Amino acid sequence: MSFSSETKAELCRIPVSRDCCAVAEAYGLLLYAHSFSHTEISMVTSSEPLAKRIPPLLARAFGVAVTSQEKSAGGRITLRITDPVQLERIFSRLGYDWEYHMTYHLNRNVIEEDCCRASFLRGVFLAAGTVAGPDKKTHLEISTSHHALCREVMSLMLDMELMPKFATRKTASLLYWKDTAGAEDFLTLIGAQHAAMQMMQAKVEKQLRNKVNRRVNCETANVIKASNAAAEQIMVIRQALERGGWEVFPDALHETIRLRLDDPSASLSELAAKCNPPLSKPGISHRLRRIVTIAKAAQEEQQ
Repeated sequence: MSFSSETKAELCRIPVSRDCCAVAEAYGLLLYAHSFSHTEISMVTSSEPLAKRIPPLLARAFGVAVTSQEKSAGGRITLRITDPVQLERIFSRLGYDWEYHMTYHLNRNVIEEDCCRASFLRGVFLAAGTVAGPDKKTHLEISTSHHALCREVMSLMLDMELMPKFATRKTASLLYWKDTAGAEDFLTLIGAQHAAMQMMQAKVEKQLRNKVNRRVNCETANVIKASNAAAEQIMVIRQALERGGWEVFPDALHETIRLRLDDPSASLSELAAKCNPPLSKPGISHRLRRIVTIAKAAQEEQQ
């Protein structure tokens, strides 16, 4: 089951406690349904939980029954209402003029309360929404072929302090979020708290992994840098000793040279601690730089 399907199944388990919210959720479903007209209402879904939720929801909201229900070979379920009496009852309850209204227009009088607005958006998402899984890049999308309706729903969302982006794709108008916080806020509002929590946890885990990776990469780079520096130090020291002996270096640096040659993999901190008396890390670093400078100068003189 996809994450979208899991999210819709979660939403379908939410009980509708108020009649006004039942009307609002059904309104969202109908506006984004396959067809919503004087002659037919048809809703098409591949979600079994949604197909089971729609008939009792419409019965409670409008007192109507689904006329027919069909399932295709591909698993898509189509629910229809074609009875004129029931259609008129739905249109009348939603405040539309049976003869002269434009169907795909949002009547905000039906969704005045905050709870009803959230229920309406739940119905919209159930009918036409998709959301990418937490393991993928964030993308929550609601699609419709009705441009004006999309703009009206976007205006409603903005009034509710949701901040969707708008786009068109061929004949479809889209409202979408690509930021995790925006998608989480929308899912939480419509009642999909578990799905929102999964997205939040995935985001935290991703940030933690990135932080660990950055730290490991940084530490690895430092180790490589220190290893290369130590290898260069040992090489030039040995070359200087082979050509000029210990007399090339001042007596005060002999201890540091021996420590470096005896332990090529030791870090600066470890070398500093072995000195007698112990040195600071900047102190041992200064000595090694001086040793390398003297060794290179000696090589140039011999050449």
